[in-house]
Amino acid sequence: MNLNVNNPSIIKFLGEVTSNILSSITVESYFALSSDKKMGVLYAVFKLMKSAIPTQYKPSDTEMRSFVAILWKRNEEIENYEFAAVLHDILNNFDAINEVTKTPKKIRKDVKKGLKND
Repeated sequence: MNLNVNNPSIIKFLGEVTSNILSSITVESYFALSSDKKMGVLYAVFKLMKSAIPTQYKPSDTEMRSFVAILWKRNEEIENYEFAAVLHDILNNFDAINEVTKTPKKIRKDVKKGLKND
């Protein structure tokens, strides 16, 4: 599917997603964080991006990866380099972050009660 990313409504949507994420998470000191803390920021940003997409639409992994790439390029264009670096790191670690954000499957545990042999 071809999408014109220069469409004013697309640009407006990307701006809204960016401002919503940046109002919730501070990324100014992102470069000074340890790698564990960076992964926490990446996870939080990715969850906020997924929540910005309307609930009626469930994007595939490829579509979500493309959305991150478009948002990354857009933030580089407007010289928001710290947030662009966060998005670039999300792209580099996409599979790991995406796997963590998927809903967990229920695990059934068998519990043994009162089986003590005295």
